Amino acid sequence: WQQRKYSDYLIESNIPGHDGSEANKLTVKLWGKGVVEKETVTAGSNATKYYIRHTGQLMYGKLDFLHAAFGLVPPELDGYESTADSPAFDILPSADPNFILMTCLSKHTYLYQGNLADGSRKAKRVHVPTFLDMSLNIPNIEEQYRIVLFLHTIDKLIAAAKKKAD
Repeated sequence: WQQRKYSDYLIESNIPGHDGSEANKLTVKLWGKGVVEKETVTAGSNATKYYIRHTGQLMYGKLDFLHAAFGLVPPELDGYESTADSPAFDILPSADPNFILMTCLSKHTYLYQGNLADGSRKAKRVHVPTFLDMSLNIPNIEEQYRIVLFLHTIDKLIAAAKKKAD
């Protein structure tokens, strides 16, 4: 395993989209619950700039970083948009997207490193350069695949056991 920076594996995506009155919006849920369509009660502002997001991109919530607001854009939300407060990143082929997501969801990343970011305790905003400069321990790509496969298998076994217990 090597200690690297997220910037070695992620490239910020800033494809201009619509304004807030036209954008199909998405958001990142807390505690690793993923990227979902944003429920809007009122029309958004036409002064707010949105950016197009694509399947497989890693996203996080700048204001909810300490609450593990990370996820990968699912295929059904391809082309949806978010503001700069929920940045998105293309993941380089040298990293498995699910492995990168798992590292983001570790307390070492979202809590320990997130606490090092600027801002007050209640309104800590983790900006893109700060996130990309954070470190992670990462194996080669083949081992990343094996770890992700193993953990997904464990998740399926847990879900099956829970279903059987219910």
